[in-house]
Amino acid sequence: MTYLRTELPAALLYALAAAALILSQHIMVFLAFHALDMPLAIDGYFWLLPIRQLAMLPDMSPFVAIGGFAFCLGISGALALLSLRRAQRLGRGGGLALGAMIPTLQIFAVVVLALLWPRREEVEPRHAGDPAAPHQLAIGIFAGTALIVAAVAVSAVTTGAYGWGLFVATPFLVGLITGFLVNRGGVRSVNETAGAVAAAGVLGTLALLMLALEGLMCIVLIVPLAGGLAMIGGVIGRAAAKRLVDPRQPFYSVALLPLIFLLDAAMPPELPIATRAAITIDAPPEAVWASLTADRPVREKPGLVGIAGLAYPVAARIAGEGAGAHRHGVFSTGTADERITVWQPGRALAFRVVRQPPAMEEMSPYRKLQTPHLVGYFDTGETRFDLTPLPDGRTRLTISAGHVLRIDPVLYWAPIARWAIGQNVSRILADVRHDAEGRHEARLAAHSPDGKSLAQLAD
Repeated sequence: MTYLRTELPAALLYALAAAALILSQHIMVFLAFHALDMPLAIDGYFWLLPIRQLAMLPDMSPFVAIGGFAFCLGISGALALLSLRRAQRLGRGGGLALGAMIPTLQIFAVVVLALLWPRREEVEPRHAGDPAAPHQLAIGIFAGTALIVAAVAVSAVTTGAYGWGLFVATPFLVGLITGFLVNRGGVRSVNETAGAVAAAGVLGTLALLMLALEGLMCIVLIVPLAGGLAMIGGVIGRAAAKRLVDPRQPFYSVALLPLIFLLDAAMPPELPIATRAAITIDAPPEAVWASLTADRPVREKPGLVGIAGLAYPVAARIAGEGAGAHRHGVFSTGTADERITVWQPGRALAFRVVRQPPAMEEMSPYRKLQTPHLVGYFDTGETRFDLTPLPDGRTRLTISAGHVLRIDPVLYWAPIARWAIGQNVSRILADVRHDAEGRHEARLAAHSPDGKSLAQLAD
């Protein structure tokens, strides 16, 4: 009975404190909508994902977005710390305590932790050299997760910097801090340390998705680089935990992150990417020109580019003729406003992009993401088609396109960008070939005495 009187108030106190923290997010969203004089739908999504309501606001001020995300991040951190203390008292549930960082999942984690009862078996005395306690493992994972979310919020959303700080320094420091903390007070194995670093990365990814700070495909694209750097940092952090007396030393390096973010924002890269490809078409230049200038959809499948959420052309429409005419390039992510710069019927067509559509469409539970890298970090310049007549009525179609990449490290992102450009260019050339050859076949059939195409006559 004494045990019950002791533990029941502790469970109730934890449940009430956690509930107050969770509901504060709903109150914040309600007050934000009231201040903006916007209608708020109080439905299931509101109770499960309150921050989603802010993310879906049209033309939301970046200050409102940053303030809302910062508030929810602070609440998530407070919930995780409160839950870690509860897990330490219970002697179990460290993983659930980390789940309290993630919006929506935090509700489930709090309920389970409130209902769990402490283990009553005797705690074995700890000895020097024993692995750190489970709650120490959870604290290390929490620190790595928090650093991921904070770095993205400061670098990407606040400064708009996508470079060495976010993609190189941050994952390394996440591994370093996580590896250091999980090995404080007792060294764990390399595999256990690597598992803790991986857990921090997974929880950080979930937090970014649920806080609408990033989309899934962008995270997937950076995993090979960030994952490797985080593991290296974890090994170094583990070694530091065995040797360093002052526990503050590894954290000094985190103070350099804002400076790196500012340098990335002040000196972004500008890598020009020139693409050139050609294809032989069994149709005369007149048919190829008609295909290039017709208002029609692109029928070729987008392939892996579409699956990855990267922008790909869907259709095109030209308003008018000659240099200066407007061309509207419809992409999977929006419409590009283009101007014709070269108009030589049967010989050459060129246009430059005046207004860019987003470079990709993120996979996310939200309709709108605060991710600046979707616009302005990968731009298309001028695209040109040259038509060269060949013997036997065929045409050599050559495409030349210029793009600019503004994300570091360019050595990592440039191959991905070149691959995506190459896929789109090959798709356009194949589509023009099929359409032009179809037009040519139809024209020959119309002038054939029997109304048959060349293929039918050959059969």
